[in-house]
Amino acid sequence: MNKRLTTLLITLVLLLTIVNMTVMSRQLEPENTTLPPNKGTIYVDDDNIDGPWDGTMEHPYQYIQDGVVAASDGDIIYVFSGEYYENIVVDKSITLFGENRKDTIIDGMYREYAIHVVENCVTIEQFTIRNSGGYINNAGIKLDSGSNVIRKCTIYRTKTGAYVNGTNDNEINNCTFHTNGEGIYLRSSNGNKVTDCYFGHNALGLNIGGSNGIEITDCYAQTNGIGFFFNNSSNIEVLQCAAYNNNDNEGGLFLNYCRNIDILNCIVSHNGFGIKIADCSNIYISHSNLFWNTHAGISIWEDSKDIEIINCEITENFRFGIYVENSKCNLVNNNIYSSLFGMYSEQSLCDAMNNWWGSPLGPTILEHEKNGRLFFKSDKIQFFPWLFKKIENAGSSWEIDYNRYNVTINNSRYVEIELPGADSDNDRIPDWWEEKWGYDPVIWNDHKNLDPDEDGLNNIEECFTDQWNSSPFYDDIFLEFDWVKAQDPDAPNKPCCKSISKMTSAFEKHNITLHVDNGNLEGGEEIPSILNFSFADLRDLYWNYFLHNDLNNPRKGIFHYCLVCDYGPGPGFAFVGWDHLDSFDISAQMLQNNQPSFSREQLIIGGSIHELGHTLGLFVDDHGGNDNTVATWPFTLQWWKYQNYKSCMNYRYTYRIIDYSDGTHGKGDFNDWGNLDFTFFKNTHFEWPKD
Repeated sequence: MNKRLTTLLITLVLLLTIVNMTVMSRQLEPENTTLPPNKGTIYVDDDNIDGPWDGTMEHPYQYIQDGVVAASDGDIIYVFSGEYYENIVVDKSITLFGENRKDTIIDGMYREYAIHVVENCVTIEQFTIRNSGGYINNAGIKLDSGSNVIRKCTIYRTKTGAYVNGTNDNEINNCTFHTNGEGIYLRSSNGNKVTDCYFGHNALGLNIGGSNGIEITDCYAQTNGIGFFFNNSSNIEVLQCAAYNNNDNEGGLFLNYCRNIDILNCIVSHNGFGIKIADCSNIYISHSNLFWNTHAGISIWEDSKDIEIINCEITENFRFGIYVENSKCNLVNNNIYSSLFGMYSEQSLCDAMNNWWGSPLGPTILEHEKNGRLFFKSDKIQFFPWLFKKIENAGSSWEIDYNRYNVTINNSRYVEIELPGADSDNDRIPDWWEEKWGYDPVIWNDHKNLDPDEDGLNNIEECFTDQWNSSPFYDDIFLEFDWVKAQDPDAPNKPCCKSISKMTSAFEKHNITLHVDNGNLEGGEEIPSILNFSFADLRDLYWNYFLHNDLNNPRKGIFHYCLVCDYGPGPGFAFVGWDHLDSFDISAQMLQNNQPSFSREQLIIGGSIHELGHTLGLFVDDHGGNDNTVATWPFTLQWWKYQNYKSCMNYRYTYRIIDYSDGTHGKGDFNDWGNLDFTFFKNTHFEWPKD
């Protein structure tokens, strides 16, 4: 077999050189001294369907697993371009090398894994890996061994792209993770390195739980729910990474119950919360840029202490540059200005001396476009002396290259919905539906791309939802409620029909039908009681109870999703459960504790229509009154400025007005109804500034 022979010979020369260098470097390390030398190369080509198969270049194996079985420690398995529908177990210290990263594809067929590595010192390079199962612990690549290398791979459509399961000293380099429940999950793993990786359209980009000694270098996280999520972990260094354009209701880097975390020379731009720190200690943030974040550049909560913020550029955040509550922090040599509040501190102890606040006169207590405004209550904060001029070397030493990773996300269904009934013209729509809505059943139509009412549902999806009385010519929105069993049986989490009717009535006035599944549209169910779960747990609930662990669930891309519980990661917020912002959490008991003057039903329904607005594309970027905490503070300029914004998107009215605004209430108002984006929940983007 001689195909691509010239290219192959060149590639093999380079590959053998790399492998020999790798083996030599490993032999210098005591734990790898027993590895045998490289013995040879085994070939795999899916085109060789007729045999014979002996792993030579002339007679390559058809399946990668056959190559693994035939290999010995130290061998290279060279895989020609093709599509390999396999679930591969690697139990030898070998190298899997794909001919071409884009076109050498391993498809896991929605099973537990595409590749499962159970032996140490395995290298996987130049593959596209896709379609794991949707259950917890399912992954594109699952590592149950240590000292492995994953390099130059693209992993997508998996529950977890690369799952490092309690193992140490692995390296993941120059990989792309998109459209996953999470890109990488490091669980109870130590000494691992993640370098030059891209995370996009994942619920969580990089998820680190219970791990220690992790190095993250030169990585980008964009359009995720949370770019980097660290939970109960320690001794992590994040160096020269970018977290930008992640969920307006979640954010860039979230640290929960962590200690000894260094964030150095990073850029954190246009997230909900740039860096959010909760119940952490010994966090060091240095020489980083934090700008355009909609809620806060840095948010410090829940008795965090020993938080050091040094030589950072914290500017032009929409609400707060730095928000501190019930915590202790130290700020020095930072530029903090041009946010609505440079710093807000409540019941905290903060040393904020020797910073530049945008003026030689220091911070101001008044709302000012340029100066850093300072507000504090019930705490101790020291900000004098301040610096009289801007620090020139504050912030990062580099800029984001927005063209660095050229990743195309396909928003169409991977597996099209199957619809019952005769289809005379083979256009994927049965004859009965075409006849019902005026299409000729013997003339082919591109129904996949037809959306005559522009409600975000194409005709195939409209045919699927015909069972619930949808119309291709009138706007339809579908919303599924699931609810966690409440601790108090007298305070249920299931929304009642009377309250739901308030939501549907608001949409009816604008000729939009809101179909709510409260257990009546083949979804909507009670979830066993669970308390105080994390962002990662919330993502798992989405996969378990909305997707039902099925990556091809037809409800995905049709229904928005709401989970009502007693206590979640926040009182109420829209979240990314997989690849797009189609979901939100309502923590009813938490809301009731914070808002005792409202009934539980008001809080659930008011919060739901507000968060539904986010999944329909209404954000702070569109209007300054949206999600503006300061606009709820009586007699502030923001309070006066947005008092006419009579919308549930205005925190001042969220539980009083079960409706969006039409922009007719005077100065400071905004036409929410005219700016709804019906496609946003299946085509999510957070770019700023918008054109």
